Order: sequence, then structure tokens, then C-alpha cells
Amino acid sequence: MQYLRRLALLGAVCLGAAVLAGPALASARPAALPNTLGTTHFLVHYATTGATAITQNQAADIATLAEQAYSAELADGYPAPKSDVALGGDARIDIYIESLSGVLGYADVDSGSGVTPSSGFIVLAGDASTTDQAFTLHTVAHELFHLIQFGIWVTPAMSDYWLDEGTAEWMGYRVDNYSGEFQLGPEEMALDCRDPVANGILCSTDPYSAGGYSRWPFFEYLAEKYGASFVKDIYTQGALGAPTAVAALADALTAKGTTLADIYDAWSTAEMTRSYSVVALQSRTPETPTVYGNPISTGLKTAALTSETVAVNHLSTRYLEFQRGVSDDSTASPACFAATLSLTVTIPAGTLSKPTFFWDGPGSSPVALSINGSTASAAIPWDTCTWTANEGFLSLPNASQNVDAAPFVVNASLSVNTAVPAAPDQPLAPISVYGQVIPVTSAAVPPAITVYGPELLKLSAADKVIRLIVESNGEGSLKAAIGSVVLGTGSLRPGNNDLRFTLPSSLLPALRRAAASNNVLTLTPVAADGTTQGAAVTRQVSIAPAKAAPKAHAKSKTKAKPKPKPKSHGK
Repeated sequence: MQYLRRLALLGAVCLGAAVLAGPALASARPAALPNTLGTTHFLVHYATTGATAITQNQAADIATLAEQAYSAELADGYPAPKSDVALGGDARIDIYIESLSGVLGYADVDSGSGVTPSSGFIVLAGDASTTDQAFTLHTVAHELFHLIQFGIWVTPAMSDYWLDEGTAEWMGYRVDNYSGEFQLGPEEMALDCRDPVANGILCSTDPYSAGGYSRWPFFEYLAEKYGASFVKDIYTQGALGAPTAVAALADALTAKGTTLADIYDAWSTAEMTRSYSVVALQSRTPETPTVYGNPISTGLKTAALTSETVAVNHLSTRYLEFQRGVSDDSTASPACFAATLSLTVTIPAGTLSKPTFFWDGPGSSPVALSINGSTASAAIPWDTCTWTANEGFLSLPNASQNVDAAPFVVNASLSVNTAVPAAPDQPLAPISVYGQVIPVTSAAVPPAITVYGPELLKLSAADKVIRLIVESNGEGSLKAAIGSVVLGTGSLRPGNNDLRFTLPSSLLPALRRAAASNNVLTLTPVAADGTTQGAAVTRQVSIAPAKAAPKAHAKSKTKAKPKPKPKSHGK
């Protein structure tokens, strides 16, 4: 009886000359090993001598990782693997530690080939050169997910293994919190490409990509859109009679009210714009085909740009790159002007393509080209500046399931408006500044202030004005108040400000009678918008009491001494 084998390959790491083999045919379970270690759901079979010898602690670590993966995958809504009843010793899931050449591990079915749900087992590489990668949560979770697949639907042909490996690799990353380095793409390889011949290079010369593993971001996209259990829907469609993996995927999407073509077009845009919740997938940039020469320049010339013909296979995407602000004219001025980038794409028949343009710059959003018959077009706001993010990308997805070598013809033209200057995000060259640097604030940001002078402001009895020297770091105003009485508002400019506030006559008697601790002067900076207030500064005010008026002295009441009468002289 022949058995289907699913492999966990070395991925991004190749160990010397140990290149990986494609899925092969196994004949039976491995031979019995002398030692076992069991947990609730797993039984690890291992040897303590020979080339694949491991310790009891290592066996315990493997079983613990398996239990961790088991809990995580069932929590995502997947059923437990189908029970093998008593194969391997009991009904628990068997993990064998064997010598494997260039392979980290594999999972196999028990009931033979065909679509009938089956139990299975896991084999991990015990070779000393691979245990650091084979005995990991990612590898164990990957192989365990194969057993879950087998319990729902066994894909009928080797050409369908891309679905098995792509989804298992997605689950391996998911359970392991997307740790480690990713090996992804290329996008120009068909989503469903899998050589029907073992070790063939129909899809790629890289075995990891050729085996279907690198397609796992597509299933991450589906999981983020439809939930982590969506892969179960795909395998359920296979169990219901879908003849191929592609048909099972298409039927599962139809049940969601969409089509494989629409989802593939949308995913090609998500790949270009890095629209994933997984942080590590957000730093990717599309792979542009080197066969088409240098990226298309959109510099200062107002002219038709290079016309490109790009062949795209089914369920594949190729991207063209547009460089912003780079001119092929060495005499061109480095000036920066507004422009319009016009794109026209002739869409091959039957490709169901929806091209999209995306500039990899700040605040940019993807622009779907308008489709009229077999022509897609867009006018993109552009400029001739050299930006920090300087690339634009045009996606050319072929969303069909059977049209290959489809020729997309791309034409582009650039119209530069030299009457409208533009500005890139490049910072100006630094200059030397002498003295204090006053930061410029916006209208909604209140200035910060420093009030010079003592904490206690002493005023004489005759003073009716409070004078303050206030330093401000920006434009705005300063509101002064004593208690609930507002004294007024003064304008602030960057630097020192000489501000004066008049005390109301009606307030003076109360201020003179009150202790200084009760006379609190509050100085509140206000932004240039007249509304937004900043941190207030307080001072205490003491006013000397008014002097009493001098008392008037009473006049003495004395009678004036009469003048003496002149004496008369007789003759």
C-alpha cells in the first residue's frame, strides 16, 4: 500500500549540501524504537544510542511543543487529528525521531492514498545537524496541521500539495507568533504551482518555493479576512467532492460570497501595499522582474515613457516599478515640479485582472485603475521630486485559473507642470545658528513661559499697574487674573515680553486688606488660536495699605489787642 507524505523542508536555511527533496511516497510507519515518552495527546518514540540518539529531556521538550501546538490549533477552530486507535502502541498521536536527509520532518497518512479522511503520524529529523530546527514549535505545529488536514480531506495528487504545505507553513508561523526569518514569494510564481514530479523544478529552482511553502502569506490574508478557521472550509469543500485543491479553494470562497479571481486580485494589492496585521509582513516590497531592465524613470521629461510587455501566468502577479524624480537626462534641472503620471494597461483576455498602482510614500493609498473593456487606465498625481520613498509599483495580476503567458502591455506618459513647484520630504541641509534657538509652534500649541522676578510682587499704595517681564518660546497671548477677576490679556512673541496689567480701582481696597497669600496672580499662556491654554504660572501680590491723611490743628480763640489811642497834648 502506498502512502502520501508531507514534508517540512529546511526553508530559508540550507545545511551545507543538504538540499531538500520534494514530497515522496512512504511505505509504512517507522520501525519501533526502544524508548517512548507520553503526554496527554502525544507519544514520542526515540532511541538513546546511534545517529539519532536524543535524551529523555529532549523527548519531553518535543512532547511539550506538540501539546502547545495542539492547544493553539484547536483553539483556532480546527478538529483534533483523526485517532489511529492503537497504531504505535495506543490512541495518542505518534512522533518518531528518525534520520532524515535534508528534511526537518514529515507527516504521513495511515489509510493509504485517496481522499478518505485518515489518521497519521509525524516523523522528526533526529540528525545532529538538524535538531535545532526540527525540534522547534514551528516545525511541530506545521506537521501537526498536516494530521488535521488528513482528518478532513487527503488531497488526491502531488500537484495539490501546494495547498497542504502553504497552509501548514502558515499555521507553523501563526503558532510560533511569526518568529524567525521569512522566505516568501516570488509573486510571479503561480499560487497553485506544484510539480507533479518529485524534486521537479516546474515552479522554482528553490525547493522551498517549489513545494508550496512560500505561498503561506496568501493564507494569512484569507485568515485575516475570514477568520483563522477558514482553511478548514477549504478542506471541507475537498471532502464534499471538489476534485482539486484549486477547486476546493474556489468553492470555499464562493460560499463566502466572492470568487477566487476577486480575492487573488485583492491579495496582489495587499502584497504590494503590505496590508497585513502581521508586523513582519509590513516591511516587504514587491519583487519586480529583472528581465524587464531598469525601473521606469519618471523624471523631468514631459514625454511618453518606455512601453513594456509583461507575460504573466495564471494566478500569478508581476509588478513594474516606477522611480520618482529620477531622469535619464543628465542635463535636466534638479528642480521639483508637479506632474501627472498617466498609465494605460492592455489586459489580456480571460485574465480577470484588476491592476492597481501604489506609491510607497507617506500617506499613500493604492489606486485601482479604471477598467473599460480590455483597457485599464489611471492618472496619478505625481511630481519630479526625489523622495525618501521613491518607488511606485504597478500590479499586473493574472487572476485566471488556466490562462498562461498572458501579455500585459503597459504604456505610461508623464506631464510635468513647471508652473507649479513641488517639494519632496527631504530635510534641508543644516545651518549654523548663533544664539538661542526659538522653536516655532503651531497655532494650536500654547507657548511655554518664564516669568522673571520674585515670587512675591510688592506694590506700593500708589501703584495701580503690575509690570512683568515674561519670556515666551512662541506666539500667543498671556491672560492675567487675580482670583476670579481677569486683569486683561497681553500679546506674546518669541523672546522677552514687557507686559503691564492695570488693577481695577474697585479691587484695590480688598487687595490692600487681604494677606499676600490670598492675592494670587495667575498668568496663563494661550495659543495663537485664542483658545488652547498652556501651563499657568502664579505669583503672590502684596499691596501696601494707603497712608492716613494728616489731622487739621484748631485755631486759638484770642482777642486781638487793641491799638493804644494816641495821647492828646494840651496847649
